[in-house]
Amino acid sequence: MSLLPICESPLIFDPKDSVSKLSAKMFDKKKHEAIVLDKNNYLGMVFARDLVKRKINKPEKTEIKKFVTNINPISFETSPEDVINTVMVNDFKSVPIKKGNNFLVLTKLSLLNSIKDSESFRGKKLEDVMVFPYCVSDDDSIATAMSVLRQTGVSRLPVLNKNSEIEGLVDTLDLLKANISRVRLQKGERLGDKIKKREALISSLTRKNTPTLSPKDSVKKSIEEMVKTGISTVLVKDKKKLVGIITPKMILKLFSGDVSGVLVTLSGIKDEDPFIKSVVDEEVSNSVKKLNKIIRIEHLIVHIDKHHKTGDRVKYSVKARLMTEKGMFFANDFAWDLTKAIGGMIHKVEKEMIKKKSKNTYKRLI
Repeated sequence: MSLLPICESPLIFDPKDSVSKLSAKMFDKKKHEAIVLDKNNYLGMVFARDLVKRKINKPEKTEIKKFVTNINPISFETSPEDVINTVMVNDFKSVPIKKGNNFLVLTKLSLLNSIKDSESFRGKKLEDVMVFPYCVSDDDSIATAMSVLRQTGVSRLPVLNKNSEIEGLVDTLDLLKANISRVRLQKGERLGDKIKKREALISSLTRKNTPTLSPKDSVKKSIEEMVKTGISTVLVKDKKKLVGIITPKMILKLFSGDVSGVLVTLSGIKDEDPFIKSVVDEEVSNSVKKLNKIIRIEHLIVHIDKHHKTGDRVKYSVKARLMTEKGMFFANDFAWDLTKAIGGMIHKVEKEMIKKKSKNTYKRLI
């Protein structure tokens, strides 16, 4: 399947453009990202979440080059499965796709829409996937919401009323709008007219059209609702009360295997010899069972790349990301033998997990 039909035209900016200019365009076009080009030279991407999570005192004078994330463009010939794993391993919200001299953007929601009929989702209900999110009250200030986003790393917050009923949702684009309005206000305010941002309530930004479903609804239905509304979130409710949230990232985790209750995503080996693939699968499976006894693992993502082809020899690089109850762990290794590269990566991550567990045990003892 070609990536081109599911890609979107990106916002393109110069590194010297201001944060205010970019923020206004992001909100106007409902885009969470932009590609940055310096005289047609690709520099990277800027994401709305990074702009919100940083305190920018003078956005109208601050250049966006300070917020560029260097993400290597992906070929339009790459399979959706490999793109999904790149997105999950690196926790990208979207990725740049290159065809010739042109750039496009591929979002998690577009990826989801392309695989919505996958067997991975068959029979799965929202109650199997949802988690209870961080929330804010409709009488909380905008400053409080921004503080929660910065401290937790989330990109969206359900807004509840005093009865814990759903009022709507705010995300990074909504808070970008608040920053734009604040700058405009400060430019035109008169003495005595100043309205401090911290006094403004989050209810003034709340989106009321966020899709809501019940816990028994299917995962596929949630994908269809997100695509239809263009909002990458579904709030799950039971009798008007919020019971969970669904995001593209949560659903993409299902697009993988399951080893001893741990989601495992393994990509980059589809062209390998069947025997080598079986050896790698077995090694990863055994390692997951072992590592899960140290710290409980929720999701393991492994991506394999090939480099430096010399005759019949290929050098392999293995990159892994583990989501656990104690946080994230990252590891990588290189070798001419794929199984050795896998083993080296596992050894490194095991060492880090033991160190983390020992540190926590020491803290409890003192």
